[in-house]
Amino acid sequence: MEFEPFKIVPVGYVRKNEELQETFIEIFPEFREAMEGLREGDWVKLILWFHGSDTPERRRVLKVHPHGNPKNPLRGVFATRSPYRPNPVALYTVRVHRIAGNRLYIDWIDAMDETPVVDIKIFVERYDCPNEVTIEEREAHIRGGRMIGEVNVIPRKSEHLDELEEVSPEEYDALILEIGPKTTTLTAEELVELIDAMREAYDALPVEIKDRLRTREGRSP
Repeated sequence: MEFEPFKIVPVGYVRKNEELQETFIEIFPEFREAMEGLREGDWVKLILWFHGSDTPERRRVLKVHPHGNPKNPLRGVFATRSPYRPNPVALYTVRVHRIAGNRLYIDWIDAMDETPVVDIKIFVERYDCPNEVTIEEREAHIRGGRMIGEVNVIPRKSEHLDELEEVSPEEYDALILEIGPKTTTLTAEELVELIDAMREAYDALPVEIKDRLRTREGRSP
Protein backbone atom coordinates (compact mmCIF):
# COMPACT_ATOMS: atom_id res chain seq x y z
CA MET A 1 0.00 0.00 0.00
CA GLU A 2 1.34 3.40 -0.95
CA PHE A 3 0.75 6.46 1.22
CA GLU A 4 0.63 10.00 -0.01
CA PRO A 5 2.51 12.47 2.20
CA PHE A 6 0.59 15.36 3.69
CA LYS A 7 1.78 18.67 5.01
CA ILE A 8 1.94 19.67 8.67
CA VAL A 9 2.65 23.32 9.40
CA PRO A 10 4.15 24.22 12.80
CA VAL A 11 2.25 26.92 14.69
CA GLY A 12 5.15 27.68 17.01
CA TYR A 13 8.05 26.25 18.94
CA VAL A 14 8.84 25.00 22.43
CA ARG A 15 11.22 27.41 24.10
CA LYS A 16 13.28 26.68 27.20
CA ASN A 17 15.16 29.18 29.31
CA GLU A 18 17.29 26.98 31.54
CA GLU A 19 18.71 29.96 33.42
CA LEU A 20 15.24 31.15 34.48
CA GLN A 21 13.88 27.58 34.55
CA GLU A 22 11.05 28.58 32.23
CA THR A 23 9.29 26.62 29.52
CA PHE A 24 6.96 28.35 27.11
CA ILE A 25 5.33 27.96 23.72
CA GLU A 26 6.15 30.73 21.27
CA ILE A 27 3.30 31.08 18.79
CA PHE A 28 4.11 32.45 15.35
CA PRO A 29 2.57 35.88 14.63
CA GLU A 30 0.35 34.52 11.84
CA PHE A 31 -1.36 32.21 14.36
CA ARG A 32 -1.69 34.75 17.18
CA GLU A 33 -5.48 35.07 16.75
CA ALA A 34 -5.82 31.34 17.48
CA MET A 35 -4.80 32.10 21.08
CA GLU A 36 -7.92 34.15 21.74
CA GLY A 37 -10.02 32.50 24.43
CA LEU A 38 -7.10 30.83 26.18
CA ARG A 39 -6.76 31.90 29.80
CA GLU A 40 -4.14 31.58 32.48
CA GLY A 41 -4.92 28.44 34.45
CA ASP A 42 -6.32 26.54 31.46
CA TRP A 43 -5.21 22.98 30.81
CA VAL A 44 -4.32 22.27 27.19
CA LYS A 45 -3.18 19.37 25.02
CA LEU A 46 0.06 20.06 23.18
CA ILE A 47 0.75 18.18 19.97
CA LEU A 48 4.44 18.33 19.08
CA TRP A 49 6.59 16.99 16.29
CA PHE A 50 9.70 15.27 17.67
CA HIS A 51 11.96 16.48 14.89
CA GLY A 52 14.98 14.88 16.54
CA SER A 53 13.41 11.45 15.94
CA ASP A 54 12.31 12.22 12.39
CA THR A 55 14.72 9.99 10.51
CA PRO A 56 13.96 7.08 8.17
CA GLU A 57 15.68 4.66 10.56
CA ARG A 58 13.73 5.77 13.63
CA ARG A 59 10.45 5.84 11.74
CA ARG A 60 10.96 2.14 10.99
CA VAL A 61 11.28 1.22 14.68
CA LEU A 62 8.01 -0.53 15.62
CA LYS A 63 9.00 -2.12 18.94
CA VAL A 64 10.92 -0.64 21.87
CA HIS A 65 11.85 -1.39 25.45
CA PRO A 66 9.52 0.89 27.50
CA HIS A 67 11.35 3.80 29.15
CA GLY A 68 14.48 2.78 27.25
CA ASN A 69 15.21 0.05 29.79
CA PRO A 70 16.40 -3.22 28.15
CA LYS A 71 15.03 -5.14 31.14
CA ASN A 72 11.53 -4.24 30.02
CA PRO A 73 10.07 -6.63 27.42
CA LEU A 74 9.72 -5.28 23.91
CA ARG A 75 6.41 -3.58 23.14
CA GLY A 76 4.86 -2.10 20.05
CA VAL A 77 5.36 1.67 19.94
CA PHE A 78 1.57 2.20 19.88
CA ALA A 79 1.54 0.80 23.43
CA THR A 80 4.23 3.23 24.62
CA ARG A 81 5.10 6.93 24.71
CA SER A 82 8.37 6.38 22.88
CA PRO A 83 9.55 9.17 20.53
CA TYR A 84 10.41 6.44 17.99
CA ARG A 85 7.25 6.07 15.86
CA PRO A 86 6.14 5.93 12.22
CA ASN A 87 5.18 9.60 12.70
CA PRO A 88 7.08 11.22 15.60
CA VAL A 89 4.09 12.98 17.14
CA ALA A 90 4.18 13.75 20.87
CA LEU A 91 1.25 14.56 23.14
CA TYR A 92 1.38 16.45 26.43
CA THR A 93 -1.24 17.74 28.85
CA VAL A 94 0.00 20.93 30.50
CA ARG A 95 -1.30 23.92 32.39
CA VAL A 96 -0.99 27.45 31.05
CA HIS A 97 0.48 29.41 33.96
CA ARG A 98 0.96 32.74 32.21
CA ILE A 99 0.17 34.35 28.87
CA ALA A 100 2.40 37.15 27.65
CA GLY A 101 1.95 38.32 24.10
CA ASN A 102 2.48 35.34 21.85
CA ARG A 103 3.95 33.22 24.64
CA LEU A 104 2.21 30.52 26.66
CA TYR A 105 4.20 29.71 29.81
CA ILE A 106 3.59 26.08 30.74
CA ASP A 107 4.77 23.25 32.97
CA TRP A 108 8.21 21.79 32.31
CA ILE A 109 8.14 19.09 29.64
CA ASP A 110 10.91 16.82 28.39
CA ALA A 111 10.70 18.09 24.80
CA MET A 112 13.81 19.77 23.47
CA ASP A 113 14.15 23.47 22.89
CA GLU A 114 12.87 24.46 19.41
CA THR A 115 10.61 21.41 19.13
CA PRO A 116 7.90 22.30 16.58
CA VAL A 117 4.37 22.68 17.93
CA VAL A 118 1.81 21.12 15.57
CA ASP A 119 -1.34 22.11 17.42
CA ILE A 120 -2.85 23.14 20.75
CA LYS A 121 -6.25 21.95 21.95
CA ILE A 122 -8.10 22.88 25.11
CA PHE A 123 -8.37 20.01 27.61
CA VAL A 124 -11.98 18.82 27.88
CA GLU A 125 -12.76 16.18 30.47
CA ARG A 126 -15.61 14.75 28.40
CA TYR A 127 -13.21 13.90 25.57
CA ASP A 128 -10.02 13.26 27.49
CA CYS A 129 -11.53 11.39 30.47
CA PRO A 130 -14.65 9.84 28.88
CA ASN A 131 -15.36 7.50 31.79
CA GLU A 132 -16.52 10.49 33.81
CA VAL A 133 -19.50 11.16 31.49
CA THR A 134 -22.61 8.97 31.59
CA ILE A 135 -24.15 10.28 28.35
CA GLU A 136 -22.55 8.58 25.37
CA GLU A 137 -21.07 10.82 22.69
CA ARG A 138 -23.53 9.52 20.07
CA GLU A 139 -26.43 10.59 22.29
CA ALA A 140 -25.15 14.13 22.89
CA HIS A 141 -26.71 16.84 20.71
CA ILE A 142 -23.38 18.57 20.04
CA ARG A 143 -24.74 21.02 17.46
CA GLY A 144 -27.48 21.99 19.88
CA GLY A 145 -24.97 22.97 22.54
CA ARG A 146 -24.63 26.58 23.65
CA MET A 147 -21.78 28.48 25.23
CA ILE A 148 -23.01 30.77 28.02
CA GLY A 149 -20.02 32.59 29.43
CA GLU A 150 -17.58 29.82 30.30
CA VAL A 151 -20.32 27.18 30.54
CA ASN A 152 -21.07 24.83 27.64
CA VAL A 153 -24.58 23.36 27.80
CA ILE A 154 -25.10 20.24 25.67
CA PRO A 155 -28.55 18.59 25.68
CA ARG A 156 -29.27 14.96 25.05
CA LYS A 157 -30.70 14.20 21.61
CA SER A 158 -34.48 14.52 21.53
CA GLU A 159 -35.05 11.03 20.13
CA HIS A 160 -34.01 9.66 23.52
CA LEU A 161 -36.51 11.70 25.51
CA ASP A 162 -39.16 8.99 25.17
CA GLU A 163 -37.06 6.99 27.63
CA LEU A 164 -38.50 9.23 30.35
CA GLU A 165 -41.62 7.08 30.19
CA GLU A 166 -39.60 4.09 31.31
CA VAL A 167 -36.87 5.74 33.41
CA SER A 168 -37.47 7.89 36.46
CA PRO A 169 -36.47 11.60 36.21
CA GLU A 170 -33.78 11.14 38.86
CA GLU A 171 -32.16 8.37 36.77
CA TYR A 172 -32.42 9.89 33.30
CA ASP A 173 -29.31 11.89 32.33
CA ALA A 174 -30.60 14.83 30.30
CA LEU A 175 -27.79 17.35 29.98
CA ILE A 176 -24.01 17.71 29.82
CA LEU A 177 -22.43 20.73 31.47
CA GLU A 178 -18.85 21.71 30.71
CA ILE A 179 -17.31 24.36 32.92
CA GLY A 180 -13.79 24.95 31.72
CA PRO A 181 -12.19 21.51 31.49
CA LYS A 182 -14.58 19.94 34.00
CA THR A 183 -17.60 17.99 32.86
CA THR A 184 -20.69 16.82 34.67
CA THR A 185 -24.12 15.53 33.74
CA LEU A 186 -27.51 16.56 35.08
CA THR A 187 -30.46 14.24 35.43
CA ALA A 188 -33.90 15.43 34.35
CA GLU A 189 -34.73 16.05 38.00
CA GLU A 190 -31.54 18.06 38.55
CA LEU A 191 -32.23 20.02 35.37
CA VAL A 192 -35.59 21.13 36.77
CA GLU A 193 -33.88 22.14 40.01
CA LEU A 194 -31.32 24.14 38.02
CA ILE A 195 -34.09 25.91 36.09
CA ASP A 196 -35.80 26.79 39.38
CA ALA A 197 -32.51 28.10 40.79
CA MET A 198 -31.89 30.21 37.68
CA ARG A 199 -35.40 31.63 37.90
CA GLU A 200 -34.81 32.58 41.53
CA ALA A 201 -31.53 34.25 40.55
CA TYR A 202 -33.33 36.19 37.82
CA ASP A 203 -36.12 37.24 40.15
CA ALA A 204 -33.50 38.63 42.54
CA LEU A 205 -32.00 40.91 39.86
CA PRO A 206 -32.48 44.68 40.29
CA VAL A 207 -35.52 46.06 38.49
CA GLU A 208 -33.29 48.29 36.34
CA ILE A 209 -31.37 45.27 35.03
CA LYS A 210 -34.61 43.42 34.26
CA ASP A 211 -35.95 46.42 32.35
CA ARG A 212 -32.80 46.57 30.22
CA LEU A 213 -33.01 42.87 29.51
CA ARG A 214 -36.64 43.19 28.44
CA THR A 215 -35.80 45.92 25.94
CA ARG A 216 -33.19 43.83 24.17
CA GLU A 217 -34.36 42.42 20.88
CA GLY A 218 -35.25 38.77 21.03
CA ARG A 219 -35.17 38.56 24.83
CA SER A 220 -38.22 37.61 26.86
CA PRO A 221 -37.09 37.15 30.47
